Amino acid sequence: MSHYRITSLRVGEIYVPHGASVMRDPIHCWLVQGQGRNILVDSGMADISLVTKRLRVNGMGGGHPALVTALAGAGLRPDEITHVVLTHLHFDHADNLDLFPDACVVVQRAELMASVDPVPSQRVFYWQSTRDNLLGRKRPSQLQIVEGDHDLFPGIRLLFVPSHTEGMQVVVVSTEKGRAALVSDLGDHYRYWFPADARANKHPQRSLAGAFITGNIRSESERDWQRAMARVLTESDIVVPAHDFRIPVNIPDEWFAVPESLEGDLAHVPPPEIES
Repeated sequence: MSHYRITSLRVGEIYVPHGASVMRDPIHCWLVQGQGRNILVDSGMADISLVTKRLRVNGMGGGHPALVTALAGAGLRPDEITHVVLTHLHFDHADNLDLFPDACVVVQRAELMASVDPVPSQRVFYWQSTRDNLLGRKRPSQLQIVEGDHDLFPGIRLLFVPSHTEGMQVVVVSTEKGRAALVSDLGDHYRYWFPADARANKHPQRSLAGAFITGNIRSESERDWQRAMARVLTESDIVVPAHDFRIPVNIPDEWFAVPESLEGDLAHVPPPEIES
């Protein structure tokens, strides 16, 4: 079995209005290394100034500088990335592709089509710059379009899980300690995966023991989403959500299914610039 190492790269934050407060969403990409490959799972968001201009939300980081700096921290330049696997094509997961002109970008056909004709509520999340970059790439060296579940390499499996978007895919990576599922926005916080667990959810919901919380940005039904999450748990040993502050940084050195506690969950902690 081929084993890989995963480094979680935090490249920014978005401050999302949440009732009368603000929810902080960290933006992550993942560097998967092994077997002579440097694979980037998701490519982050544009510079926050552009995000603010288009979506009227504040935040920090993003863009080329944040991603280049994060890769440098792992000892890599953008031109050393061999593949970019996109879980989906929303603006906070699939920007900055022009940093990797020679890498092979891997995307589900259904997701590429969704970016052309998304469900109406998601039109604002698909940016033309991402779509144009993909359509301008040479196949198969710079663009690999897959359909359904796909074994990308020995030890790296793509699970096709329509839910958050029509072409959502989860990347399951084999490591020395087991299979880590980079679940992106298929449950982007631990509380969605473990709603009855006090370590994951400030207000545990016993009625949801053995089930999941599904997101409100979706293309499929709640039942479809529940089935997708259940399937991912059967085909992996731990999940790594996209927008939780507590995800492990170095995998498998850091290895857990659920964080030890709520400590470190900064989702509802005011960001520095709006603290009173």
